[in-house]
Amino acid sequence: MFCFTRFSFPDKINLYKKMTMLTFQTVTIEDTPVLEPYLTKYGSSSCQHSVILMTGLSMKYGDEYAIKDDVLYIHRSALDTQGKRFYLAPLGEAADADSFKRCVNVILDDAATHGCKAVFYTATEEFKSLLEKHFPNDFTFEYSRDYAEYVYSTENLCVLPGKALRDKRNRVRAFYSAYEGHVRIENITEENMSDVMVFQVEWIKDRLADGNDEMLSREHEAIKFYLSHFEELKMTGIVVYVRGTVVGYAAGVALNDDCMDEVIEKGRKDITGVYQLLCNEFALLCCRDYKYINREEDLGVEGLRRAKTSYCPEYMIEKYVITEN
Repeated sequence: MFCFTRFSFPDKINLYKKMTMLTFQTVTIEDTPVLEPYLTKYGSSSCQHSVILMTGLSMKYGDEYAIKDDVLYIHRSALDTQGKRFYLAPLGEAADADSFKRCVNVILDDAATHGCKAVFYTATEEFKSLLEKHFPNDFTFEYSRDYAEYVYSTENLCVLPGKALRDKRNRVRAFYSAYEGHVRIENITEENMSDVMVFQVEWIKDRLADGNDEMLSREHEAIKFYLSHFEELKMTGIVVYVRGTVVGYAAGVALNDDCMDEVIEKGRKDITGVYQLLCNEFALLCCRDYKYINREEDLGVEGLRRAKTSYCPEYMIEKYVITEN
């Protein structure tokens, strides 16, 4: 005797939801071995695709992940709004149109089960083009200049060649001339980490002296996390001393075999040339094995945009916010 289970229409809908929903979990440092293969292979050398950003800015983005059919899906839960659910582009092999569409539909289905439209946050030009090709008229595309990432030739930042970078060279020389015999540059290690942390606290106090800045405070919390988990996050960096006192430091992490991400660069604002020195020495001492250095976005900050542009990026990783219609 056979027994057949009858499902009502609402039951069928609920069953479908369970089958198509992604099961997300919060990104932690312990997930690094699981996430890294996808991030390094499919992450387009973008700083958005790094465990460092996902864990250090967890309060800002609320990143959580799921893996299904060997594809990594990332949900930015802290960005969700009424009727909209935010994701990064899926990371996995999409060798043909069918596999690409299948990955995108997994996200669309997941958003639908929550009664939302899907939003792809900081998506690349390549992903945008594929969506336009395979999902015509299904999405709205908004260019996000503030999140475009600046990628530089490591060799150029090491040498600072040509007329365009002459001012940078001169400032580095001026720094060494002003403090000749009193400059010491070290790789960041467990032995000098306390010096770096003390400097970071003083740096943020100085910047916030004229009033609270939410973006700087949030960044400071992320930096404290990075420095506290420096080795776990596989970071590398330099610290610069003048007469035994820290005047600046820089640190980053490899995004893949070709590109280093400079995550932090902090210097004393009263020391002329310290930022040019940090950029140059970080490239020389930490990035020689990488073809490119990603110096991240300018977030729409006018002074930061001028500074990053002045270093003549090799190319930009253009970014879009893409919303399901």
